[in-house]
Amino acid sequence: MPYAVIRVAKIKTQAHALAATGHNYRQEQHPHSIGNADKEAPYRNREYINHEKKDYWSLLEARIQEAGVKRIRHDSVRGMEVILTGSPEGFVRGQDGRAADYSKSKWAQDNLNFLKEQFGAKNIVSFTLHQDEKTPHIHAVLAPITDKNTLSADQLFNPKSLRQLQTEYAQAMAPHGFERGVEHSQAKHDPMQRLYGLEAQHAQRVAELTRPTAPAPAFQLTDPPLLGRDEWKAGEEARINAEMARQAEAARAQLAEVAKLAQANTAAAEQVRVLQKQ
Repeated sequence: MPYAVIRVAKIKTQAHALAATGHNYRQEQHPHSIGNADKEAPYRNREYINHEKKDYWSLLEARIQEAGVKRIRHDSVRGMEVILTGSPEGFVRGQDGRAADYSKSKWAQDNLNFLKEQFGAKNIVSFTLHQDEKTPHIHAVLAPITDKNTLSADQLFNPKSLRQLQTEYAQAMAPHGFERGVEHSQAKHDPMQRLYGLEAQHAQRVAELTRPTAPAPAFQLTDPPLLGRDEWKAGEEARINAEMARQAEAARAQLAEVAKLAQANTAAAEQVRVLQKQ
């Protein structure tokens, strides 16, 4: 039987929030975040709440202010990203192997209802269905506001509550043919906020490497001597060729670093995307 899959990650900084926004909304300024997306996917992604596709940080800050939360520490977790999906074999597929359109499905609606019941409808600031990858999955973002109107990700998302969350999520998805994975699984996963942090750092470094540089200084030839012009010519050619070789090597190293960072970002995005069973 296919497994129900639910994952959570903290959103602690604005950089994390913007990286998640860029990935989930396939924004062009984050091209490395959409490398695995199928541009020819027959069914569109869908946002159910944040129709204007505002950035997550702004949405979370607005919700926290609206709720009247007091005593917000500078290092408080502002938001949580929740990914909801299931084993690939649990989704209806066509003869071409592509998943059916789930944008108006009861599965999608039941996922939204589940989060609203668990964390409060007003605290869910974004709910996005992705259908441009192999397996349909949902990225939801919520403000971790407790019943006592405090901001506490630790209270809502601790090891005990997460195990209970996985159990209750599997129960909610049982009508759709999904069951719970193995409890207390020892599988290790890189936290998504760490991956988003790497993504933001790499993007900044790529911007630095691709920033236009100052033009190279013009070569200036000395006046040729009256005697020994052949030796002078050979010496000047050697000097110019050495400088050109140095600049070419510097450019090659710079391009190699850009390629390495792009590859690392692709790997990070893949880790975020590929959800292993519980």
